[in-house]
Amino acid sequence: MIDIDVILVTYNSEQWIPGCLSSLEKINYPKDRVTLTFVDNNSTDKTRELLKSFQSNSLFKSFNTFFMDKNLGFGKANNYGVQKTEQEYVYFLNVDTEVDEDCFLFLSKAVESAPSEVALWESRQFPYEHPKVYNPVTLETSWSSGACMLVERERFIEVGMFDEKIFMYGEDVDLSWRLRAHGYKLQYTPKSVVTHYTYMSANEVKPNQFYNSTYMNLMLRYKFGTWKDIFKGYAMYNGLFFVNGPSTGHKKIIFKKIIASFFDGGKYRRWYLRNKNKSFKADFKLWDYEIIRDGAFYVNQFPAAQPLVSILIRTCGRPDVLREALISVRNQTYKNIEVVIVEDGPDVSRSMIESEFADLNYVYQATNQNVGRCIVGNIALETATGAYFNFLDDDDLLYSDHVEVLVHQLLTHPDHQAAYSISFEVPTEVLSREPYIYKELFHNVQHKQPFNRLVLMHHNYFPIQTVMFERGIFEELGGIDPSLEVLEDWDLWLRYALKYKFKYVEKLTSLYRIPAHPVHHGSRQELFDHYLEIVRAKHMNKKLEISIADIFKDAEYLMNKPPTIIYQFKKMGGRLFIHKLKNKIFYIAKKVLR
Repeated sequence: MIDIDVILVTYNSEQWIPGCLSSLEKINYPKDRVTLTFVDNNSTDKTRELLKSFQSNSLFKSFNTFFMDKNLGFGKANNYGVQKTEQEYVYFLNVDTEVDEDCFLFLSKAVESAPSEVALWESRQFPYEHPKVYNPVTLETSWSSGACMLVERERFIEVGMFDEKIFMYGEDVDLSWRLRAHGYKLQYTPKSVVTHYTYMSANEVKPNQFYNSTYMNLMLRYKFGTWKDIFKGYAMYNGLFFVNGPSTGHKKIIFKKIIASFFDGGKYRRWYLRNKNKSFKADFKLWDYEIIRDGAFYVNQFPAAQPLVSILIRTCGRPDVLREALISVRNQTYKNIEVVIVEDGPDVSRSMIESEFADLNYVYQATNQNVGRCIVGNIALETATGAYFNFLDDDDLLYSDHVEVLVHQLLTHPDHQAAYSISFEVPTEVLSREPYIYKELFHNVQHKQPFNRLVLMHHNYFPIQTVMFERGIFEELGGIDPSLEVLEDWDLWLRYALKYKFKYVEKLTSLYRIPAHPVHHGSRQELFDHYLEIVRAKHMNKKLEISIADIFKDAEYLMNKPPTIIYQFKKMGGRLFIHKLKNKIFYIAKKVLR
């Protein structure tokens, strides 16, 4: 286990101190390895009195308090705390937080298992996880939130600590990028959880955050970007004149900051000029600094129970590809998982699985002869023992909270027998299979479709890894149709959805790959188009085992969404299909009412 200095900066923080300290006192970690250091930025409420009262009854190795005679700002106050402490690792923690009891335990494990070039570890925030993208396999991230980050002290000092010119907001991106410019890596630690009371409600816009974060975006372009990045920054910043700001005198504030930016920008530009030789290149995403995953204000909660979940993986002679999928399962925050791996053909992947994934609760078997993906999928379904099933193709990946999110939704919505979330579609250029080397061209959200049976009867909007379903559905309605070469998952979802409800979860929790080259994508699409009509015809005349109210609800959705849904129908040659759907609705309605 590592020794940790926890540094907290306070400013009129009396409402947060009791909860934060109470959670720290309950940690499942040796308290003689933890030092608490508070740096108070000249509070005028009862912050000082509260800290002194807790200090006298401290359970920790040390409890230090430093009271400033002015507000130094977030970064400068944290730097002061670092200079007054000495442990090898420093955990910067906002005071408006409560740490989970295993927060430090998982941080310590992450440090001990991380590659030597990792210098920073970021905890996951509840109830709103920061939505920036991270690598589901390596857990590497491009920048880390300063609300709950652990850094190696020596490397933190080496890169110059927090930039004290930044009073508040943006100092964490700045530190992250300087660490990366020095060749270090940053790692997300999703099993280490901190509840952060940063927003009183979803989509809240805080004036201080709005003006400081937008201004710092411009300053970071001066510090890390090209002149092109800076010009884009000014174009964006000038655009703020034409939005309704969160404060009165909004335009006046923006005008003053634009004037100040020409002077401040020169100060920030000095770092860029001194570090031209570094290979680091900043990647600005408009106002963001990384690709954003949908679900920024999804309210994360731990599931109330831990039923066994079976992750079903079909693979075929490519262990280096399978390895990444298995690592993404290993990284899940949900604990009770069974991995069922079925290999189509010889047991090529057996030795890799046995030597590298003994820590997983897995079942592996190979068919020896190639029998096809549908039969392999049915073997996995029949082998699985979980209460819930979730397919995962061997070249797709799960973000760390995927299982946790879907289990929670199924437990809290017992009237739904399946749940599905949002996923990235990632065109991928495979450079090598052994070793597995690839290039991701971009991340795209192809499907954000609320549950609608009529839309599902027209086209599939459930990428296979996005869906978790109850075991009982499979036992009642069967598995995959072995006569289908592709779209076997769509056929499966249609059979299940025409009788049971699927819960739509507005959070992105996985990614699936498609071929990057148009020639490969084109031949793949031809195969899909062929089976599209086969699956449609198979289900067109089947009886819908749902209420007339549900049928009309789905139909009403179609009528109210012509710009999106009807366009999709027309694009896929669906005019006749819509007509048939209408006839089907009327037929069922007449039959039920009779």
